[in-house]
Amino acid sequence: MSSISTEAKVGLFVLVGLLLLAYMSFKVGQEGFGFKKGYEISVVFDNVAGLERDASVQIAGVEVGRVQSIGLRNGRALVVLRINPDIELQRDVRAAIKTHGILGDKYIEIYPGSPGVEPLAQGGQITQVEHQADIDRLLNQLALIADDIKKVTGSLSSVLGGREGEASIESILESTRQLTYNLNMVVKNNEATLQAMLENTRQLTENLNGVVTRNDDKVAQAIDNLRGASGEMQKAFTSMREITEGIQRGEGNVGQLVKDRTLVDRLNKTLSSLQEVSDKINQGRGTIGKLVNEEETVNNLNESLSGVSRYVNKAEQFRTFLSYRGEYLFDNSDAKSYLDVRIQPKEDKYYVVGIVTDPRGKRTTKDYTSGGVTTRVEEWDRDDLLFNAQIAKRYRDLVLRGGLLESTGGVGIDYLSLNDRLKLSFEAFDFSSDRKTHLKAGAEFRLFKHLYLTGGWDDFISDEDNSSPYAGFSIRFEDDDLKYLMTSTPIPQ
Repeated sequence: MSSISTEAKVGLFVLVGLLLLAYMSFKVGQEGFGFKKGYEISVVFDNVAGLERDASVQIAGVEVGRVQSIGLRNGRALVVLRINPDIELQRDVRAAIKTHGILGDKYIEIYPGSPGVEPLAQGGQITQVEHQADIDRLLNQLALIADDIKKVTGSLSSVLGGREGEASIESILESTRQLTYNLNMVVKNNEATLQAMLENTRQLTENLNGVVTRNDDKVAQAIDNLRGASGEMQKAFTSMREITEGIQRGEGNVGQLVKDRTLVDRLNKTLSSLQEVSDKINQGRGTIGKLVNEEETVNNLNESLSGVSRYVNKAEQFRTFLSYRGEYLFDNSDAKSYLDVRIQPKEDKYYVVGIVTDPRGKRTTKDYTSGGVTTRVEEWDRDDLLFNAQIAKRYRDLVLRGGLLESTGGVGIDYLSLNDRLKLSFEAFDFSSDRKTHLKAGAEFRLFKHLYLTGGWDDFISDEDNSSPYAGFSIRFEDDDLKYLMTSTPIPQ
């Protein structure tokens, strides 16, 4: 029995390997890597160029299925996907055709839907599709861009090419180098000055920011005024254009001046007269000449202007506030109202004048004599108004007040906190020998810019059943018109 040669053994081994490879390829292609099991869903694309049957279906880079088939439906590509049975998709999922790299294979990427949405069942269709870019179209656009770049480079070559272009570039570079050197020297020689300028600019910016913050409403009003002024300027420019056209036609006095030589001669004579007047002023002749040349007259005028300036600055610092406060007295079932004007010449000092309507009215005492016996009777005039006239001084968060409180002498103290949004107050007035002092404690909280909420206890140690808790509100705003009215200076007649 003859032995099998080595070549025959190698050939037999290769043949068996090829048969096993063909069988495995057939099985893998038939089974599709185990994705024959699962459920089918469909998706419709406008273009699936490059997408092959059995292409991968992925979620976040993880393969969850394969492309089952590709067909046509109403002129669009219908792609049927087979999804792994343990993967659940919602009805609002999105599908897109992606590519592995620039020239890699195409696959379908699925973006999961929202949690809690009804799942997509067997045979369902993905309705949300992201369109892929058309490579051919992109290449055509890139070709057009390349042609434009070629034209630009050609133009640059014609401009900068040759010895003249090189000389121009060298001249530009040399000028740039010299300019850089000069700038560097300027910065070095004036480093301290530049730092001082930057520091001044920073301080100016902080001051401007503070001014804008404090005058936010006024800035908005100024912007509205500028907008209106812009419209008026447009009208003015239109009128100026009409006037210019009229001048060019010789209409009006200015037009005659431009066209008529006689008027020009008269104007020259007038200018000569003005020159003579100017010479006299320079020589110190006449009232205006003395004003210009005599130092004493100038000093007197400067002192007068300084006084006016100080008065104007004082008036600008002057602030006035109007306020109304209403309080409901729960035990008396009645209301109490305050109308005050606060005059504030400084940040830490102000005056308050106002009127008060008290449901009990103004308390007075009268003596009646009958049969030789004098009896003192306390009476209340409900129709009489009460008055406030106080002076206040602020020390940090504490305000001390004194003067007339509800037409009687008294004092008050306020404590401010929360950036002046909350005020705690205590007042004592009507120091009478036949009744207990009127004591009042309360709080005021700024709810909005001009609206405040108030509450507290009025006359809480009263021995005449006048004690009552109260609650209410107040409205306070600054009135510039009243300020200018109170600081206006009478004009001599």
